[in-house]
Amino acid sequence: MITKVDQWLQPLFLLTMLASWDRSLSYTSSSNPIKSRRSNVESKSSAERDSLRRRGPSALPARSTQHLSPLSPPFPNGQCGGTVITLPAEEMYSTKGDGLLSVLSLPATVSNFMLTPRDISVWLPKEYDFVEFKRVDFPVLYCHDGQNAYEDSSSWTGSSWRMIGALTRLYERDMIEIPPIVVMIPSADGDIMPGLRRRHAEYGDMTLPFSQAHGEFVAEKLHPYVKNRFRVKDGPENVSAIGSSLGGQASLQLVLRYPETFGGVACMSPCFQVGTIASVMANVVNGGFDTNSTGENLRDLSVILSKASNLYSSKEKLRNNHKSLHSKTIYIDNGGDRDESKVPFFDVMDHFTMNDKWWNPGYFWLDTQLQPTIDAVRWALDRGGVEYWYEKFPGARHNERAWAQRIHSPLLTLYGKTRQP
Repeated sequence: MITKVDQWLQPLFLLTMLASWDRSLSYTSSSNPIKSRRSNVESKSSAERDSLRRRGPSALPARSTQHLSPLSPPFPNGQCGGTVITLPAEEMYSTKGDGLLSVLSLPATVSNFMLTPRDISVWLPKEYDFVEFKRVDFPVLYCHDGQNAYEDSSSWTGSSWRMIGALTRLYERDMIEIPPIVVMIPSADGDIMPGLRRRHAEYGDMTLPFSQAHGEFVAEKLHPYVKNRFRVKDGPENVSAIGSSLGGQASLQLVLRYPETFGGVACMSPCFQVGTIASVMANVVNGGFDTNSTGENLRDLSVILSKASNLYSSKEKLRNNHKSLHSKTIYIDNGGDRDESKVPFFDVMDHFTMNDKWWNPGYFWLDTQLQPTIDAVRWALDRGGVEYWYEKFPGARHNERAWAQRIHSPLLTLYGKTRQP
């Protein structure tokens, strides 16, 4: 018997198969990153591209780039002259639930079961305290798995993304207008029950209460707090999210659930699940309205394609609609096998780490395994005429060392003065 859930799941599985087949025709064999962006972006002038990326002009001090070596990873470890401020758990997590958690005025013990309290770190670039920047507001970047973002010794694999080092090098070379404030949200530790990791629930599919509670916390509690405490630029064009693996899915969900708050997203080796793919499709179909829908309009694949085709002709209108993915800056990448470029079963460098995590497994299979769902999201974006940046890194592993080698790519997409070469 076909259930109601089956009726809309079937088009999703068909979509995934079509996307995988479609992508297999377009890849080429290469040891270098494979870059893809829709041709109508490539044809824009520099001024139009800057407008698309929504970076407004600002009178910032000029910087000299003389005597600087070309940009190249690995980037520096640590906070690179900036300041890291801790937002204590007791200050960030209220005694009663808000929104989703307040239906029955849930006490702290119940709301803390949904989202375990933890300290959150905020990195302020060193320029934040410079006299010439005292009247300057900064963009803000929310980072999932924040404990892995910038300091090797705090990362669970002993290697971090080196994101702060990359931002510092990009700014030194005048490749970004201004470094963002980075809010590093650590993932939850432990299990909800045997076999169900808290991180997997908080960063899980769109329909999970834990992931809904996490998104609500970031958008409705954490972001207003950050805006009130720090000099943050207003508007979704200045608020972005970044994450890897399931953290990439959680980042995309922030854009889908709170489009009037978040305008940019970077997903490195993302693990997209069915509900998230469905929400992308719903956004494309509905032009940004009812982005949490996974119901009636997803049951007929032909209806999806027809509506997406009609929306393609009104992209200019959709770019001005904050609820539409057409108005967002979107970056997606992944590694994995591609033709003769294979992920090695073992990489000895994964086990020379800056802490005791010598057992780092490297996850050699995972980026290849995640390719079909990444292709499904790309297929939906393509059919809806949504502009985005995608890079394929053949042979790259699914861990922090691999992401550290390309962390400048998502940062340039979100903050670069010009599009990537």
